[in-house]
Amino acid sequence: MDASSGKKGEAPPDSRKGIRRRVTRWLYGEPERVFVFGALLVGSIFGVLAVHSYDSTRLVRRALVLAGSFEREETLVSDYLLSMDDAETGQRGYLLTGNPSYLAPYIKGISRSMVLERKLRDAFSGGSQDSKDLDVLFALAAAKRSELSRTIGLYGRGERSESMQILKGNEGKDLMDRIRSQVRRLEGRKKGELLGVRQALVRRLEHAERNLVAAGVSLGLFLWLLWRLFALSMEKKRRSREILEQETLVDRLTGLPNRKRLFEFLEVACRRAEKEGRDLAVLFIDLDGFKSVNDRHGHATGDRILVEVAHRFGSVIRGEDLLARLGGDEFVICLTGTGESRSWVESLAQRLIATFDDPFFPPVGKGVLSCSVGVACFPRDGRSPAELLSSADMAMYQSKNAGKHRVTFYNPGDRGAMSAFPRSF
Repeated sequence: MDASSGKKGEAPPDSRKGIRRRVTRWLYGEPERVFVFGALLVGSIFGVLAVHSYDSTRLVRRALVLAGSFEREETLVSDYLLSMDDAETGQRGYLLTGNPSYLAPYIKGISRSMVLERKLRDAFSGGSQDSKDLDVLFALAAAKRSELSRTIGLYGRGERSESMQILKGNEGKDLMDRIRSQVRRLEGRKKGELLGVRQALVRRLEHAERNLVAAGVSLGLFLWLLWRLFALSMEKKRRSREILEQETLVDRLTGLPNRKRLFEFLEVACRRAEKEGRDLAVLFIDLDGFKSVNDRHGHATGDRILVEVAHRFGSVIRGEDLLARLGGDEFVICLTGTGESRSWVESLAQRLIATFDDPFFPPVGKGVLSCSVGVACFPRDGRSPAELLSSADMAMYQSKNAGKHRVTFYNPGDRGAMSAFPRSF
């Protein structure tokens, strides 16, 4: 074979030159052909980008819907766990003290858990696995309610030793641990689905941005106005991505940092306090009377009050401090800096309590709302975010047990007494 003919399967050099000459003559033979070629090129790019943009928008909507659905489901699950905790707290209080007033939170917790089971069944109706997990969760809760009722019944019949023996055993604790584990299983699947959609959205947006760069070059050659339009579209996608990223760190109702952002802040603050010897105090705040306001005036009013409380708390603290909402009517304030004494922290806590002296709108009645504050300090009361929050939470419950509307500093010597009312993070 002649070497000039090239390798097998390739066109000879003279043939390739002939093809280029024919394409050049076709393009420049008539000016309209150049315009048609450019229009087809830009139209093709527009078509590809339009499809990607539409798919990205659908992913954004789906991610937002999933985020809203997950927040509602997480709230229901949190309320469900809280109702079971309230029932257990009432049972323990009654068995340990014999005071019948502790039966009120027990009864309310049991009733609330049964109401929430119907709502959870409606909320987690998306798949057969959710239904199976709910069946397991409700079976565990039924066993827990049976255990609580059995101990209370034994105590009421005068069989105190038998009821205390059950209380001191591991049956109730094991049931609550299994209930929490089942709840984490439900939440984990929903979080995984939401994370998958967000990751797909990030990949799609990154791909769309690369396409928009190519479109910018093409539009700069053919039509500046259309290039500008797609530049605005790229900016819109960037803002949508920022909103999605921001939602993972901010409470949607109040705009405050959420639980995840709080733990990130405390991790850094604890390391800095350890390294630099800086002071760090954590204030755990729970609203008194909020549930009755919610029940009487409705959740819309409750939401407006939470936003107003967040604003009032924010006006008291300094710019370098962090105010976060854990969920429900629970807030946490992290005080950082140097030279903060116990009296200074107590004075700030009293100013937080005093913010409830002003009337709320819509009006809920004078003296109906207040707050209880618990304080934990680094490193005496804890060296990690979880330890500090747990200590501050215990101190807050001491404030409630002492009559509410007050501030209490965590006292390690009271840990045994407070552990009778456990509450996990």
